[in-house]
Amino acid sequence: MPRFYFNLRDDLSADDQDGLELARFDAARAHAEMFARDLAAEAIKREGKLVLHHRIEVTNETGQDVLTVRFADVVTVEG
Repeated sequence: MPRFYFNLRDDLSADDQDGLELARFDAARAHAEMFARDLAAEAIKREGKLVLHHRIEVTNETGQDVLTVRFADVVTVEG
């Protein structure tokens, strides 16, 4: 099974050292989207703001970028 790494890119960078083995790319996308939503919610709770260009960069086992999920991609602002 392929391993994917979910690296946080915000005011500081945090690389995923462990990664996750996931059967399909779709599963990696779903995980990245949920991870981004969780981090966005935590930022709002902690700081009272959300920076929409913060993102999760997903890489494969060889370090190749395969997906970028920006916080703006996974939240809807209404009102």
